[in-house]
Amino acid sequence: MSAATPCRRLRRRRRGWWAGAAGSLRWVSQGTKEPRKRLSAADRRSAILDAALAVFSERGFKHGSLDDVAARGGISKALIYEHFDSKRELQLAVLDTYVHRLLDRVLTAAASAGQREERLRAGIEAFLAFAEENPAALRLLTRNVDDPVAGEALDRLRENAAAACAELMVGDAPPPREGDLPAETTVAIVAHLIAGGVQFLAGWWLDHPEIPRAKLVEALMDLYWIGLERLTAGEHWR
Repeated sequence: MSAATPCRRLRRRRRGWWAGAAGSLRWVSQGTKEPRKRLSAADRRSAILDAALAVFSERGFKHGSLDDVAARGGISKALIYEHFDSKRELQLAVLDTYVHRLLDRVLTAAASAGQREERLRAGIEAFLAFAEENPAALRLLTRNVDDPVAGEALDRLRENAAAACAELMVGDAPPPREGDLPAETTVAIVAHLIAGGVQFLAGWWLDHPEIPRAKLVEALMDLYWIGLERLTAGEHWR
């Protein structure tokens, strides 16, 4: 072995580059990967929620496990427990996240429209647009009805949507006839029919994505708006 061999080995070991901003440079050996950036707590929580949405929408709350969530997100189960105490708490967080997003979108769209007809159309359009853009979230909200926690979230969604519909109608409700229910009660019944109908139609649409959203909006407006117009004019079935 020649005397120069150790020097050559030393030079090979020192091949690399200086990395980092001025004043904080560090030596990175050739072939060494840059350290992966550590996510913030909010980003880690968001990643867990995204993985949970995918798992629970596909497998349901009953059959989807935290192990499944960890595998889907490429994270450890221990990381999940850093943010959520239990599977049920994670389920509630996922539900609350998407119920709030959906309601905010629908109510904002309806409030920003003009006349009653446009507000109704805007609310329906916003609900269906959310469903089209977030099929996993809609599946989560419509395919877990046998779960008591999911049922509570669906009830909250329906009640808030119905309240928004009722607000659109109550000012134009015709006076009740003798023997009719109070106007506010009739409005509440119709509002729940609208909110529940749109919600379940959106769930049905998951299995029929070939139908254009515009055609669904048109069918719903034909049913609900024409019906509301006739009721407002004082027409009755009998």
